[in-house]
Amino acid sequence: MNDAEFRSTIERGIAAHWTGRFAEALACYREALAARPRDAEAMSLAGLAMSRTDEAAQSLGLLRRAVELEPLQPGFRVNLAEGLLATGAVDEARQVLDAVVGQFPDNLNAWEKLGDIAASGRDWDTAAAAWTRAIACNGRGSSPAIKLARLEISRSQFEAALHALETAAARAPDDPTLLALQGFALTELRNWPALLAIASDWVRRFPESIEGRRLAARAAFELGRHRQACDWFARILDLPAATAADLTAFAGLSLHALDFEAAAAALDRAQALDPKNAEMLSCRAQLLMYRGRFAEAAACCEQALARNPDHAPALTILSRLRRGRLSDAEQGNAARLADDHSAHLDHRIAAAFVVAHSLDAVDNIDVAFHVYGGAHFLALQRDGLEKRKYDREQVEKRGRWLAGLPLVPALTDATVGGPRPVFIFGMPRSGTTLIEAVLAAHPRVFGCGERPAMQQVLRAFIGLEAAGRAPDTAQLRDWAAAYLSELPGLDGKEQVTDKHPLNFETAGLITRLFPNAALIHVRRNPVETGFSIYRQEFNKHWVFAHQLSDIGHYYGHCARLAAHWNRALPGRITTIQYEDFVGDFPTAARALIDACGLEWDPRCLDFQTTPRAIATFSTVQAREPVRNTNGRAARYEKHLPALVSALEEAGVDLQTGALRE
Repeated sequence: MNDAEFRSTIERGIAAHWTGRFAEALACYREALAARPRDAEAMSLAGLAMSRTDEAAQSLGLLRRAVELEPLQPGFRVNLAEGLLATGAVDEARQVLDAVVGQFPDNLNAWEKLGDIAASGRDWDTAAAAWTRAIACNGRGSSPAIKLARLEISRSQFEAALHALETAAARAPDDPTLLALQGFALTELRNWPALLAIASDWVRRFPESIEGRRLAARAAFELGRHRQACDWFARILDLPAATAADLTAFAGLSLHALDFEAAAAALDRAQALDPKNAEMLSCRAQLLMYRGRFAEAAACCEQALARNPDHAPALTILSRLRRGRLSDAEQGNAARLADDHSAHLDHRIAAAFVVAHSLDAVDNIDVAFHVYGGAHFLALQRDGLEKRKYDREQVEKRGRWLAGLPLVPALTDATVGGPRPVFIFGMPRSGTTLIEAVLAAHPRVFGCGERPAMQQVLRAFIGLEAAGRAPDTAQLRDWAAAYLSELPGLDGKEQVTDKHPLNFETAGLITRLFPNAALIHVRRNPVETGFSIYRQEFNKHWVFAHQLSDIGHYYGHCARLAAHWNRALPGRITTIQYEDFVGDFPTAARALIDACGLEWDPRCLDFQTTPRAIATFSTVQAREPVRNTNGRAARYEKHLPALVSALEEAGVDLQTGALRE
């Protein structure tokens, strides 16, 4: 065998070796050894391949002989260490590798193997140090960086993981493992802009990447760009491998984007693929509930629960549809799920609220309050695991900072263009859904529910302020355009409502971006409002909602900012007291329509019959006759001193919710 033939045989063996075809690789190495019995490379490679077959016990002879022939070749000693590991001789393998890095401190493979040995013994710090040394070596391998990133993620050191992954990306930019790990770390850090940038770049390079599109859709959704999230995800539905789960996920995104027709179409496709899929059925139930088709929605929930009695979303929707009144079997399933320590915390929390609502529905007040407390205890556990908490000092600091922000020059109506926004703000459960429902029944108004876009604008503004810069006219126009671009199709309507509760923080910016906008502040008895918040399963990021004293404190924060905006923006904000509004509804509804610059339309009094979807968990209540729903707090009065004390301490009037001047 000449030199070229020998080299070709070795290369064929290496190619088979790297793809896991060890028997084929070993055959090539043995062919090379037959031609050149004293070739140390062929000997070492043959021993390494043998260590991965049922001849592992015989591999050490070849591996040791290769080292004897060429003792200064570090690669042969690393191969020996790997053979030793395959036979369980961990201590000797470590000694061999220690000797290699002592003589060749830049040997990437030796450091990586030392990290592997430490990790196998759960010596995480030593493993991290060894892999870090491997990363620092001049080499093209991304393996040690990926291992270090996985370790740091397991230790919740997400920034460290991302730092390691930067090195891996430089060395192997096309490795899909990188996207998955970066996506996980950035999701845990809630760094949605960075996740969107990485996922977008990945999809640009690999247009058919399903994982890239999923991550881009998730990031866009979390940034409040619901329509963009749908666009990212829609491509997945065109692939032959699209599943009922994919279609249902897209339907959920479409619900947030208020594209109810797209949601319905996706659910029809999902049902054709898997007619008994519980996720699909519960998502369809949600859509039907939003559209006011309550009987059909309940039937979908029942079908989902027939498939999976512990399906938390179906239990939650059914509880809302029936105002808490479930069958004994349904209530029992919810109670079992809430107590199941092996179940996901999100599902246990939802189930606990369902049980509490069922007890409240039959006036079992004391037990219901205890179970509500249990639901919040689980939510606080989740907050601890996910490193969230309500920080009163930070909330107060934020309130002072927001009140101190300068009011930049406003755009003109001609600059902005687009529909006239009507921003409805107030504490959750204060009656904002009712106000929006009345307005959205007007033929010139489109009800958009809770739009998160102004929070994104506020974050961008805060970023400029932190850098010592003020937004110019071009920046303000861009922000206004970005807000309007996320609106759904308006069917030619001239006004849009946005009732995101946090709009109270952005009132100053709203008047700068949309000088013709209407601002409506809704107040309700703060004890009723606070306890109603406590009774609901809010989004996990509403961290104030889990303790009555925190709810009272947060109410004070909102009341102080509302008072500030009334002083800073005289005459711009219309304040509606919920109790007065429902007490003389016909008169109050006319005044509301007039405040928005609209002519009166009698359909606003009969808003419950509107065919439009009401995408909020108050949708059932919003389709009932107008009435004062206060009174529940009085039934729980003995359980609410912490809420009352916190409200009083914050200076909130206990009847109106206004700040006591």
